[in-house]
Amino acid sequence: MVDGKRDGYGIVYSTTHDNNTWLYECEWKQGSPVNKGRYIWILNNKWRKYEGPLMNGYLLTGTGSMQNEDGHSYQGDYKQGERQGQGQWNWSNRDSFLGQWQNDSRIGQGRYTNADGTYYEGEWMGDKQVGVHKHYNKDGVLTKEQDHK
Repeated sequence: MVDGKRDGYGIVYSTTHDNNTWLYECEWKQGSPVNKGRYIWILNNKWRKYEGPLMNGYLLTGTGSMQNEDGHSYQGDYKQGERQGQGQWNWSNRDSFLGQWQNDSRIGQGRYTNADGTYYEGEWMGDKQVGVHKHYNKDGVLTKEQDHK
């Protein structure tokens, strides 16, 4: 502590008014997190873990990675605590989505890959497929085109 503010490496543990638990582990300067850190929280009795930059207000920002108890993970860009920019979401069943994110939703061009290696590419808007999506087998051969109006 320097002048009553966190300064240096440390861990903060707290619970919210609705009994959610969170823990920050990072470097502190003048009471705010700086550089890369670790944020672990429990929401609806399930843990989540983020590693990467934190900003004032403890929001996820910059390029980081997140995992949760259900086996899902995300590697990519964050802004103001939400997925924003380029990133990849991996489901526990081994499906994945690689593409653009805005406000925690898929947007713009992206590729959804199934666990068996087949995939489709196309445009996304508000987490929904829009326009023509091209489907490929695991060898990259086009198998069909599907229009999402």
